[in-house]
Formats: sequence, structure tokens, C-alpha cells
Amino acid sequence: MPEEGGGGSGRVPTIVVGDIHADFETYRALLHREESRAGRRLPSIQVGDYGIGHGSETEAREVRRFHLANRRHRFIRGNHDAPDEVGLAPGYIPDGTQPGRILFLGGAESAHHGPRPWEDTEMSEEEMADVLDWLRESPSPEVIVSHDAPQSIAERLWAERGAGTDPLRPGAGRSGRLAMSRTRHFLDEVYRLAQPRLWLFGHWHESWAHEDGATHLRCVGYHEAFTLDLPREVWRA
Repeated sequence: MPEEGGGGSGRVPTIVVGDIHADFETYRALLHREESRAGRRLPSIQVGDYGIGHGSETEAREVRRFHLANRRHRFIRGNHDAPDEVGLAPGYIPDGTQPGRILFLGGAESAHHGPRPWEDTEMSEEEMADVLDWLRESPSPEVIVSHDAPQSIAERLWAERGAGTDPLRPGAGRSGRLAMSRTRHFLDEVYRLAQPRLWLFGHWHESWAHEDGATHLRCVGYHEAFTLDLPREVWRA
């Protein structure tokens, strides 16, 4: 498992924040707590479902000002970020961004079944194909940060935490086998090709860890934050 704190050669302590669902006050409090513990400013990555497009107009202006003034704090998109707004938001890391040894993959299947549910909340087929082609031809990333998890990993989490709730249907108990999603199938292919040292994801609202061969998988819980060493390229995301 990656070390928390330190900051070894080529690495920098980085705050990792779970789903916040437009609770921007809690988000800023988590960042402040982690930076206070470190005694200095740190970069951060939030793993999607930030809540872009779901706050008030006043909150939206505050979020924009915050990220313009604090460009070290970044986030990927989740299925609860407004598709027509998140791409224009300061701090957003586009899907497929790969600054060196770290790869960012946002999006997830949504419970919303509108006219374009996949296009609204998931990467397109073309974007997914481009990422897979790149992985077949390039050195594998050391770290992957995504919103959802690979299907095989989500199924394990689902089974181990069977008493929990489905994040796509809040309040409903888990039962039976976890359905396949388009994004999780894609992430399974990414996992097979990349085999990263570390995979961070959110979406499931649970603090959960699993060792699979050489890969440490970590689901970042709802309103959870911690600091660990990530490749220095995170600053360039």
C-alpha cells in the first residue's frame, strides 16, 4: 500500500477526497484539516460526484472562485456532476488525462434514464477505445484514479459489504448479483491492461481496501479524506 504522509523521490503528499455531493463546506473543511495536519499546502484530488451543477447560484460562484484561487485542488467527474457544466468548471480533470504515471477516468452509469444517459454521465465509446489503444501501446500508469471501479472489483466490494446500500438507488438494500455496467466493463479492460500499483475510486460511498496481486485498490468513502504520496505529475493534471 502507498505510504501516507512522507513524499519520497518523485512523489508528493496529496489529499484524496471522496464523494461530496455538493457539500462544498465539508469539502473545504476536509482540505483544511489535511493541510493543517501536514503544516503546509498540499494538492488534492476529489474522485467525482463533486456536485457540479447541483448547488445554488451563490455556491457555484464560490466554488468557481475557490478553484481559480487554489489550482492545486482538482477533481474528476462522477455521475452526479452536471455534464453540461462540469467540463467548464475550474479544477476539473478531463477523462483520459494522463500526466506521466497517473491516469484519470471519470464518469459512471447513472440511474437517470433520459434520452442520452450514457453520453450524459459516461465516457463515449470512442473515448474508451482511445484509452484502451493508448494502454496497449504505452507504459502502464502507476496510479489510476476513477469514479467507479472495475466490474470485478465492484462485485467483490458488493459481496463483502452486502449489508450496505446501492449508491444508484439510495435506501435500497443490496441483493443478488451486481449488474454489469458499461463503464465498469471498460474499467475491467483498463485494469487487465494496466495492472497499476494503486487504483483509487469513489462512487460506492464506502471506505474499503483490497489487495489484488501487485495492485492496492482503495474505495474512498463518502465525505472521507486522507493524504498519501502520489506521483509528482499530479500537479500537472
